[in-house]
Amino acid sequence: MPNILTRLILFLSSYAPLFLIIAMRGWRHSRHLAVGLAIVAVLSVIVLFAFLHTVRKLSAGNATVSAVKSRDGDAMSYIVTYLLPFLAVKLDDPADVVSLGIVLFVIGLLYVNSNMIYTNPVLNIVGYHIFEIEDSDGKTTALISKRSYIRTGSDVEVISIGDYVLLEKI
Repeated sequence: MPNILTRLILFLSSYAPLFLIIAMRGWRHSRHLAVGLAIVAVLSVIVLFAFLHTVRKLSAGNATVSAVKSRDGDAMSYIVTYLLPFLAVKLDDPADVVSLGIVLFVIGLLYVNSNMIYTNPVLNIVGYHIFEIEDSDGKTTALISKRSYIRTGSDVEVISIGDYVLLEKI
C-alpha cells in the first residue's frame, strides 16, 4: 500500500466532521460548495472504512511491543482546527473560500507529510485507538487498534498499511 495514499485517506477522513460543519454553515450562502464538501466528507469516511476492510485481508506479521504510548489524547489538539468554521468565514465570499482552502491545503500537506496519523477523530469515534509503539527492533510506528490497552512485551498481529503505520489484525 502506498504510504501517501494511506495518509491521504486518513487526512480526508479526519476532517470529514469539519467538512460537514462548514457545509452546514455555508448552506445558505453557497449550496454547490456545501454539497461538494458534504460529498467529500461522506466519501472520505466510506473510503476509510473500505480501505480498513480491504487491508484486513492482507497477510499479517507479528510485532513484539517493547514500548507503548497511547496517542488518543492528541485528537484534542486537533480540535482547534475545527474552530475554523466558527470564525467569520463566508462561503459566498470568494476571498474567504480561497483563504479557507489555502489553510486546509496547508494543514493537509502537514498531515500527509508528517506523523499526524495520531490525530483522526473519526477513527476514535468508531472505537479505534491510536498507539505509538516501539517494536523489538527499535522501530517506532503508529498502531491503529480496537483495543484500548496494549501491554509492553505483548505480541501483536499487525498489517502494515503504510510507512510507520500498522493496523492490528482482529
